[in-house]
Amino acid sequence: MNRRTFFQTTALGTAGFAVSATLPNHVFAETPKGVTTDNFEPNGRWTAERARAWGVAQPWIVGCNYVPTYAVNQLEMWQRETFNAKIIDAELALAAKTGMNTVRVFMHHLLWREQRDVFIANVRTFLDLCEKHSLRVIWTFFTNGGKEPSVLGPQPAPKPFTHNSEWRQTPGKTEIMHKPENWHQMEDYVTDMMTEFRNDPRVLVWDLFNEPFNSGDRWHTLGFLRLLWTWARKVNPAAPLTSAVQRIEYTPIASFLLENSDIVSFHSYESKEVIEERLKIMREYRRPIICKEWLARGRKCTVFDILPLFKKYGVGAINWGLIPGKLQTHYPWGWNESKGEPKVWHHDLYHEDHTPYDPKEIELFLKLTQENNQR
Repeated sequence: MNRRTFFQTTALGTAGFAVSATLPNHVFAETPKGVTTDNFEPNGRWTAERARAWGVAQPWIVGCNYVPTYAVNQLEMWQRETFNAKIIDAELALAAKTGMNTVRVFMHHLLWREQRDVFIANVRTFLDLCEKHSLRVIWTFFTNGGKEPSVLGPQPAPKPFTHNSEWRQTPGKTEIMHKPENWHQMEDYVTDMMTEFRNDPRVLVWDLFNEPFNSGDRWHTLGFLRLLWTWARKVNPAAPLTSAVQRIEYTPIASFLLENSDIVSFHSYESKEVIEERLKIMREYRRPIICKEWLARGRKCTVFDILPLFKKYGVGAINWGLIPGKLQTHYPWGWNESKGEPKVWHHDLYHEDHTPYDPKEIELFLKLTQENNQR
């Protein structure tokens, strides 16, 4: 299958979908003999069989977390005043040229609440551009990371030499997350966006909450997650639901995510050895796996070590980022002006003139994704 063919295939994951599919042994752990609960998921979660069938139908998922160079945060990416399809088109073309077939992007509830029709129109334009470049989208609704408050209009300039200095929380701790009486305000947003694009084959995955454990008040977050999953299950979209674990540990949030996500996803900016050990544990869930954030060169999480590892295990690989732009994520965490320009970039693959940070990294992307393009 070539990189355009999957847009012409009937969307998988609709109600009642069931396909018997066997993946190579290196992708999923061997199914244990005897009693199985594969077809028993009382909360509406996809069965393991359905999830594996979805995984078989995909090419190797490889891509990047994408924020346009003009945007300092999610608001500047999408809002009426600053959305720039021309820049997005050129940058998505660069992602496709790298061999990628997927981009992960972030939304914000304020865009829907105050500019609903414009926001949805911009999302449609973005999806059209993704289709033009044979890319599919992982949509991310919420995140505990970033600053408050969120206000539409002109956004602050990035702080010099600082990693992702003006990202915005959504829905935000002050307004929503720490006030359970306000949680219901997000139901219409989630339901409307998911219903609008429920069967759109360009939507690869619904990523309901980015790093929900990354919060000083995890009790509130866990309660919100339970409602969030209930809203999403009512829509019953064609694409699977997920939210990433960062560590394999039995916290209430990690347990909830692993027990309710249709496909397993995780984030890791650690070494090959650490990631491989985690993969061995996650394979026991016998579901497709995507790493939705990786690449931290100074922490031994490099393209050369990690991308071949994900290829070996059949794990989706979505690195952070494409071009630093206003996000400045080529600076390491905790960087400041006194340190000057880093000798080794933290994230990202290209300079703003679209020349590679390291041409050998791009060669490896192309080498490992070549099989996708010939299917």
